[in-house]
Amino acid sequence: MIQIKNLQKYFLAWENKIKIFSNLNINILDWEFISLIWPSWSWKSTFLNIISWIDRDFEWELKIEWKNIKNLSDDEITQFRWKNISYIFQNFKLIENLTVWENIDLIVELNNLERNFETKEILKIVWLESKKDTYAFNLSWWESQRVAVARAFVWKTKLLLADEPTWSLDQENKKIIMDLIIKLHNKTKNTIILITHDDEVAKLAGKIYKVWGGKLFMI
Repeated sequence: MIQIKNLQKYFLAWENKIKIFSNLNINILDWEFISLIWPSWSWKSTFLNIISWIDRDFEWELKIEWKNIKNLSDDEITQFRWKNISYIFQNFKLIENLTVWENIDLIVELNNLERNFETKEILKIVWLESKKDTYAFNLSWWESQRVAVARAFVWKTKLLLADEPTWSLDQENKKIIMDLIIKLHNKTKNTIILITHDDEVAKLAGKIYKVWGGKLFMI
């Protein structure tokens, strides 16, 4: 379980202290798939960076049952992140001069990570077998989206953070991507935190929260 208690986050603007999050609380159980309906302008990336311990400039109480990360060194946190957390980024963050296969395989091979799927297998699941040798800069938006999903699920992690994974897709393709994420989630049994501004996408998760005024409300 992940438990966040009394999260407080500020930033300084012209010597003024601006509050981003105020006493934000949430409990997330193992294997849960939750969605956060989040206005795109209101610090969603900051929240994901806090969850993944990239941003450590905050006040909160954190409990992650499968690891106490508060006292880890920078190197230990980096290793913890690779082995336990994967991402679907809003802008994909594919490496343009690598092929589809290489983009999916790179992190797994460099870090000797345990797999959920062989690369060939997950390429078939996301309907990209014929594109395996295509360079990322030659992919359509829709194809890039599926590469990002495949890369996030190919190795074993306990937590997947999805930042607007259906962004810029029409309703039909949003549904296809969400069905794909749900299918892979059911196979891998990881915990998913999905951020979206789309109510219809949010409804496809197991639990729905709305972010407003720096706080979370379950709906």
